[in-house]
Parts: sequence; C-alpha cells; structure tokens
Amino acid sequence: MRKVMSFTLCVCALAALIVLCKPVAAPAAQKAKAGWEAEWNKTVEAAKKEGKVLIYSTPGGDIIRTIASAFEKKYGIKVDWVNGRGEQLTQRMQQEKVAGIKAVDVIMSGDATTQTVMKPMGLLGNLGAQLILPEVTDPQAWISNRIPFFDKDQTGLAILHTSQRYVIINTTLVKENEITSYKDLLNPKWKGKITMNDPTITGTGNAFITMLAVNLWGVEEAKEYMRQLVKQEPAITSDRRLQAEWVARGKYAISLATNFENAIEFINLGSPLAFAKVKEGGKAGSGAGGLAVPATPAHPNASKVFVNWILSKEGHAVFVKVYGSPGSRKDAPREGIPPQMYPEPGEKFYEETEESILFRKDMGVFAKEIFAPVLKK
Repeated sequence: MRKVMSFTLCVCALAALIVLCKPVAAPAAQKAKAGWEAEWNKTVEAAKKEGKVLIYSTPGGDIIRTIASAFEKKYGIKVDWVNGRGEQLTQRMQQEKVAGIKAVDVIMSGDATTQTVMKPMGLLGNLGAQLILPEVTDPQAWISNRIPFFDKDQTGLAILHTSQRYVIINTTLVKENEITSYKDLLNPKWKGKITMNDPTITGTGNAFITMLAVNLWGVEEAKEYMRQLVKQEPAITSDRRLQAEWVARGKYAISLATNFENAIEFINLGSPLAFAKVKEGGKAGSGAGGLAVPATPAHPNASKVFVNWILSKEGHAVFVKVYGSPGSRKDAPREGIPPQMYPEPGEKFYEETEESILFRKDMGVFAKEIFAPVLKK
C-alpha cells in the first residue's frame, strides 16, 4: 500500500514539475504586439532600401517642406513632392495611369477631390490596409472615437478636423446679433451686400449648399433657399482670399462660405471681421487636410511608413502645427491654432459623411442652373 502511495506521489510530483517547467503561452496582447512590431520593423527596413517617397500635395510651401524635413530626419527616407490644385494632381495621376507609370506614393488633398474625382476614376488604393501602428489603428485615439475615414472603402481619411462657420460679417456694417440664421441673409436690406464662394465648383460654397440639403432642410427646401438668395444678387467668386478681402475692406457687408483660413488671416491683421454664429450650425471637415494613397504606389513600403507616421501622435502634431488647423487626433496640439476653429459650447457642427461628399456634385449641377443669373455678371 505504501509503495502504491509512494508511486502515486512521485507521479503527481513529476506532473507538477512538468507544469512548472512548461513554457507559459504569451498573452494575446503580447502576441499582437509582437505581430505589429515585426511587421513595422520589416516595413521600415524595406522603406529605407526604397529610399524615397513622392507626395502629391494640395498644401504647399512651408507646410509640405516642414513635413518632409521632419520625416526625413526620423527615417532617413527622402521626400519629394508635387504641389497643385486637386484637379491638376488628378490629371497628372490619370496620365500616369494611362502610360503605365508608377510615380506617386501618397496624396494629401481635400475630401472632395479624392472622393468625388480620384476614387471614381480608380486612382485610389485601400488606405485602411496601410495602417500598422496601434496608436493609429486605435479608434479611441481619434476625436470621433473612430478612424476618420471618408468612405466605407477606406480610400481617404481626415487628418484635420476644423469647425467651419459659413457666415462672416464686417462688424462696422453688420451688428453683432443681426445674423443668427442663414435665412437672415434673405432680408432685403442685404441685397447687393453679400459675396459668396462659387457653389458650382469644389470648395466651401458647394460644401455649404450641400450641407443645407443633406443635414438641414432637404433638397427641395435647399433649392428654394438658393432661389431666394439669388434675388439678393450675391457677388460670386472662386478667389477665396479676395472674397475675405472684399468684406474686410467693406466692399461687401457679408461673406457666405468663405475659406476659413483666409478669413482668420484678415482677422489676425486687425480687420473688422467676425464669424456669425447661426442657429443651424456649420460643418466639421478636413478642408485640404485629407490623406489617401494611389492604387499602386511606386514605393509601397515608404508609402506605408509615411502614412503611419503622419497619422501618429508625432507626425500628426507636425502637420497640425504647420498647417494651423485642429487635428483629428485627441492628442493633437492646440497651441498657436486660432480658437475660432474649435466649436464653442452649444454650437452645432455636422460631421462630413460619404453621403454628403458624394452629393456635392449633384448640388453643383443645381447651383449652375439656379445661380446662372448672377454667375453671368
């Protein structure tokens, strides 16, 4: 009996020893960490061998130079870029596609260009598939608690998140609370005293009328509002800086759908301009701060490294600071960014959606017909 018990105890002891000596399986989080780190290190190494990344960018000047310098300093990968308006960059990409040329790696442009022009032409790739870093893929890192893709296909993403107010007044010509609704602009006293960004083409004017239709009143009421607005004989222009300057100088009392950055430029110069806070609200959008990748990047690894870096806390901060607009990340810096670009308590701002982006083209067609009498002037 003792021998049996002794044998049993030995077996149990041996089993316990085996359990103690057996390697413990790594927690799932550790495995996940090892997975993304291995992929990231491999991608960075391959990117350095490619040695270059080419960006087609709407933001130009000091903005792209500052971004390029910071990225090159961190990874030793050269950054080249081509600046141009959205339609110019689209044309260039289409020509390269037809010729079978792989050139561009990253696209930095607004949502209207990437989603309504480049994407339908088959020029964009899956940006979501490029994301590796956990600080980028974590939905909680972003102010909307989701990765701010423009579309369900994840071909574009908003780096910036600016609260766009659409009415600007000259404070020497308009009283502080005289404009509290978009419909106040239909008051006969403002006839001939309003300038408006061209609603028939890509830009703030088109985004404004699309918001009226998609977020506020529906298509028919929005169209009727435009018909009434035409009777006010607004001065239509596509020159964004000139539009802000006209109101700053008092040529017009009110500016509708002005480019935000240009308006703030004149405000900072001491011009008598102010944003009217209307009850209907405004739009929260990316402006020119959008990101996309081509269907076939010339330097796929360098493209992936740049995308992850610009969306990380570090790269995102570089872009936000030099651009001077609020970022989409919760940890985006706010120093030096005009406070008017952030929402105030109680203000309404509608998030941009794929539906509203795509509907801009239809609203542009309606605008060409409705605004024809003033467009000819």
